[in-house]
Amino acid sequence: GASAGASSPITRPTCGGETAAREYHEESSNGATRGGLTMAAAAHALGVAGAASAFRWLSNGCSWYEAHRLGGCQRLAAPRPACAAAGTADADEPPTLAVVVPLRAPATVAEFCARLPPILRRLGVRHHIFAANQVDALPFNRGALVNAAFKALSDARRARRHDWPRFDYVAVHDLDRFPAEANASCAASIRGYYSFPAGAPRVLHPDSFAGGVLVLRSALYRAVNGFSNVYWGYGEEDNDLFLRLRWCGLPPRHGDAVDACMVHDDCAACRKQKRDLDKKGSVDGARLRGHEERLRARIAQPRRHMLHDGLSTFNGSVVGPPRHEPCGGSTITTFDVSLAGIAGAAT
Repeated sequence: GASAGASSPITRPTCGGETAAREYHEESSNGATRGGLTMAAAAHALGVAGAASAFRWLSNGCSWYEAHRLGGCQRLAAPRPACAAAGTADADEPPTLAVVVPLRAPATVAEFCARLPPILRRLGVRHHIFAANQVDALPFNRGALVNAAFKALSDARRARRHDWPRFDYVAVHDLDRFPAEANASCAASIRGYYSFPAGAPRVLHPDSFAGGVLVLRSALYRAVNGFSNVYWGYGEEDNDLFLRLRWCGLPPRHGDAVDACMVHDDCAACRKQKRDLDKKGSVDGARLRGHEERLRARIAQPRRHMLHDGLSTFNGSVVGPPRHEPCGGSTITTFDVSLAGIAGAAT
């Protein structure tokens, strides 16, 4: 992807830590870690600017993070046929977007519904919003929840249980990220955020390859077998999906000016969880380090893991009928999902 908003006249917020970020970038350019910490831990320690340094675009078109942590800058001359042929929008109908929001109570969709649906309507995006609500006692599993919602939609459409249209593309959407409509200079950038991505997926997160908000064709999601089901707790499910998309020859590209034109209203509990990742004895931190090891083991052969772990092997369950509720002038359909049936749950 290209650097977000390189040529747009965007008014950007200022961030502290620029010196620390520069030092981190220079120290890390030879592949070393900062003070023995993992790169993720160092980025947490440095804050926003540190993470941005890791995702700084290099001269070869890749970020530092991909070059040093995801097996190097790997690009195919053209997408693999199975992925390139993975569906287009119906030429006779405007494309329809399924927004999929993974969550767990006590998180609520009130603010999300107040902010995103009005934006989508102003942009002229045909859409329906779906929430995948994890109801079991297992650690949160973002990727498996998205698989659950995608599978429920596909099953319902085949069985003609609902009058939903064909969803041409999907936005995997965190509950706390929104376009910065209050920034008038972002209007032109925002116009393209939720449009149909005819080629590569579009990521709307300045410091991630496939996290936060990812917009991709439904058929491409099927072609890579969706998300992995085995990343429990915080982190790395998005990088695993990136490996699959990169194998296809379609690594996501960042939307224009997402550093300034997408806002992240991180909840207090979420911020605390991230701060606690590097504390001694942290269960979430230990689980994240296990995820990082799993991801490193998958870099060389993403397709082998893709075929045996994902949408086709999802064996959680939707509990009860879906709930349909008003959502900012649109409708949100919530699937309550139990992930207890997934093999190796919470490992």
